[in-house]
Amino acid sequence: MSKTSASTSAPLEKAVFIHSTVLLLCSAWIYGGNIWWMRIALSLWTSLGAGLTLLAFCQRGSRGEAARRKIWWLTPLALFSGLILLSVFNPSFRTVHIDDAVSYVKTTVQKPHWPSTISTELTLRAWWFGAGVYLSAFNIVCLIQSRSILRKIMVLISVSTLLLAVMGTLQKLSGVGFYFGATESPNPRFFATFIYYNHWGAFMLLGLTTAIGLLFYHARRYESRDLWHSPFSAALVGVLLIATSAPVSASRASTVITALVLAIGLTHALSRIVNLRRARRQNPWPLLLTIITLAVITSSAISWLSYQTLTQRFNETQLAIDQNQSVFGGRAELYRDTWSLAKEKPVFGWGLDTYSIGFQMIRPYTVNLRDRSENIFATAHNDWLQSLAENGFAGTILLMAMGLIPLIMIPTRQFFHPLVIYPLLGCALLLLYALVEFPFANGAVMITFWTLLFTTVAYARLTDTASRTHHE
Repeated sequence: MSKTSASTSAPLEKAVFIHSTVLLLCSAWIYGGNIWWMRIALSLWTSLGAGLTLLAFCQRGSRGEAARRKIWWLTPLALFSGLILLSVFNPSFRTVHIDDAVSYVKTTVQKPHWPSTISTELTLRAWWFGAGVYLSAFNIVCLIQSRSILRKIMVLISVSTLLLAVMGTLQKLSGVGFYFGATESPNPRFFATFIYYNHWGAFMLLGLTTAIGLLFYHARRYESRDLWHSPFSAALVGVLLIATSAPVSASRASTVITALVLAIGLTHALSRIVNLRRARRQNPWPLLLTIITLAVITSSAISWLSYQTLTQRFNETQLAIDQNQSVFGGRAELYRDTWSLAKEKPVFGWGLDTYSIGFQMIRPYTVNLRDRSENIFATAHNDWLQSLAENGFAGTILLMAMGLIPLIMIPTRQFFHPLVIYPLLGCALLLLYALVEFPFANGAVMITFWTLLFTTVAYARLTDTASRTHHE
């Protein structure tokens, strides 16, 4: 690499790191990035990411060439943006202002077979934010060439999640309000800085799997030295504290997923111990039994700490079932109606971020479900179905391609590196979680998901390059 290329890219590399850091921290610590004025502020900040993308492509030397070779990665985003712009110029509804209320009236679409949208304003705002987040994350794989910086991003995600987990746990156990009583949450079921506790569960999942990846990274790196005087011990404590927040937050889905992640991590740890002990011709059972005993004690401590919350959620669920108001029955009905909405416009959908308006055509009046927040039906409680309703199969496939293209760029032999497989596990579980909840409606979750995905891809590619150079 030429000196000119290196000197030009160094400031851009730092700029991307600072830009990503501000984006991650502000979205997580200020209402979970999910209050209207914060969403606008984040959209403005992500717009700077588009400028960094242009600067990446305009670089001279080898790094500029490497960045320009990745332009095709943005093809799904470009096509999706094209669909959005076509829908904006082909509105299917018009707004009617009555006093302070806004109503939507269906109109004749000029081009019925083209993409259209119910609300141009809502669609453009959602596209602005989403495209900016994606480009900001894409800059990581384009401009950052240092694995230490990439690890710093992963540590930042883990530490931020840890501090928020401690904050939320203290709030929950002490009974103080949102931000320790400094303000009120729009939703009574909040946790830490997140307005909705299931959004915290989704965010926590990404931080937890990243922390476990860092745990195994340090365990592998310090195998021949004093492991407990390395960052391993701090990472282990952090993992346990983050995991504790799942049952304390009262989120049933995230509690189940957290238990699954911890079981996977524990199984991985035990298998590594067996292999190492056998390679050294040592008996693995004393250490295995010790670790299993500690795991049981830790699980018991977490259960005791979250006993009151778990009992309350169990009683609520039992009462709902007794009153024939099972959340599963309500969700099944909601999903059926959402699918009916999607079938009316299966190719391009009703328009990005217009579900809450379009759903009123299927179900004009809300149904008395157990949770008030579910009566509103601002979301489908299933991001996959909602995407089909809003973006159709064409838009949903393009959204999937936006994640699949960077994923297939990961070298196969680096896939099982702990700083690759565990962050990807978190991303995969989040996509499964989106089958029963709406995590991608939260700004912090969306930002962390794309940032973590591209950070992992960049780390895998740089690690593979370093290993090939070392062997040569």
